[in-house]
Amino acid sequence: MNAYNVLLLAINDKKKKILLITIIFVSILFTVAALVFPLFVKDTIEKFSVNDLSFWMVGSLVLFLIIKSIIEAINQYIISKFGNMVIRDLQKDTYNKIIYFKVDFFDDYHSGELSSRIVNDTEIIKDLITHHIPKLVTGVIMILGALVLTIILDWKLTIVILMIAPFIFGIIFPLMRKVENTGDRQQKEISVFISKTQETFKNIKMVKASTAEKHERSLMYKCINRLYSANLYESKIFALVAPLVNFLLILGLLIVVGYGAYRISVGTLSISTLIAFVIYAFQMMTPMSSISGFIGEYHKANGAIKSLNNILSNNEVEYTGNTKFGFQEELAFNQVNFGYKNNQILSDINFTIKRGESLTIVGPSGSGKTTIINLLEKFYHPSGGNITIDNININQLDTYELRKNIGIVSQGSTLISGTILDNLLYGLEGENVENSKIRQALKYANLEEFVNRQKNHLNTHIGESGDKLSGGEKQRLNIARLFLKNPDIILLDEPTSNLDIESRNLVLDSIKELTKDKTVIKVTHNLEEVKPGDNILFIEDGKIVGKGSHERVSEVNQRYKQFISSAM
Repeated sequence: MNAYNVLLLAINDKKKKILLITIIFVSILFTVAALVFPLFVKDTIEKFSVNDLSFWMVGSLVLFLIIKSIIEAINQYIISKFGNMVIRDLQKDTYNKIIYFKVDFFDDYHSGELSSRIVNDTEIIKDLITHHIPKLVTGVIMILGALVLTIILDWKLTIVILMIAPFIFGIIFPLMRKVENTGDRQQKEISVFISKTQETFKNIKMVKASTAEKHERSLMYKCINRLYSANLYESKIFALVAPLVNFLLILGLLIVVGYGAYRISVGTLSISTLIAFVIYAFQMMTPMSSISGFIGEYHKANGAIKSLNNILSNNEVEYTGNTKFGFQEELAFNQVNFGYKNNQILSDINFTIKRGESLTIVGPSGSGKTTIINLLEKFYHPSGGNITIDNININQLDTYELRKNIGIVSQGSTLISGTILDNLLYGLEGENVENSKIRQALKYANLEEFVNRQKNHLNTHIGESGDKLSGGEKQRLNIARLFLKNPDIILLDEPTSNLDIESRNLVLDSIKELTKDKTVIKVTHNLEEVKPGDNILFIEDGKIVGKGSHERVSEVNQRYKQFISSAM
């Protein structure tokens, strides 16, 4: 994608095509009005010189200027509306593509960088569309129209202008090539700055608890200084270009005026014609300045588009099958292997779990337990083997339906900024959830009393990512949401690892209620949560080294015995 492709996006529907045609029509009207103005001036001067100036002529000139200003205002509004529509659609298209990328795409990008691409890069493109392209279009029309009229007025003066123009552009154009690299560098530094700012403020409690304010300030100052350098370099380029362009245009104008003054002195040119010609020269030279500005902004926008395209060129969209989800018999991992960035994480994972049964995956941190859950949710795909539900490879299942039927409670409970109700109904949009079901979910999740204590009850705001809630309250809110979601499969990934005893007991009670008659896969390294009779899968270094009941594995597996001893 380049700037040309973005311009094609500008006319991809009927409404925008109509607006574009309107813009072109009004721009032509405005340009014609501007081109007629010097002739009005010339005629007025000539009438004045022979004492033939009337009130109606002056009134007509004033009325003409008013109409010209109104046309200009209308045109500017339509252009702005058109540009905003284009950027709105580009932002929607960009977001719509990114949101469906595979999870591993987001592993390689900071959220701040993606936000910057969607907001800042598109703003640069918007500036090109709403300001510089209209100036280019009207400028080209103005130059051509003024050129024709100057030839009619005096062809000799016109030749002088045509001799000056190539000299001016020959100096300006090479400078504009530097602008693209400037814009590219600037947008990169803005992305890093936004990303780092978001990360710092999101983890502000950790920053303060670690007394790392000075460290973060040092890192942020480096980001700001790099951004300052990029901005300063751009300012240097434009500081050189703008005065140089103005100097060259004024120099060219002085040459025209000087030659015209000479012609007047020898009687081959009238003052009124020279004044009209000078106005036309301004009308030609001002667009020349706009064209040089357009070239710079075009290169800058191309830099932004290039950065945006680095993201959008990613074709790793999540794959979804067409088979409807149905879970009646068993879920199985069949010789599953998984590696990520040259690191082997899981090797030859085999297990089967019947519908309605539970499985506890035990092992030290970093052994690959959570990866099993990620594979089941299709966040990542096995590099070998397969995962099946009722003998159907989950890659063939509709991803949306699969995830609708899986619920997860993890150690890092993720909540959205909003109210308690917003979080309860998250992902359930479009479903008719009755108040009685919400109350029942709160009761089962041991959250009813907490909600009743709040002044605004379900409409209580919980802060960014639930920062106003305790760890236990966050977990129970997630559990309440799963009661409403009512999935067939429940995944528990260390759900109580960061909780105090009281909160842990409340969460465990909620989980006990949640998992009734469900298929449950529980991941833990906390042996206190392993009960007699639990079906155990013991994993070390990405391999299954023991499976069976807790008692059975304890008796026959020396590695499991050592793990139990080390955890006591």
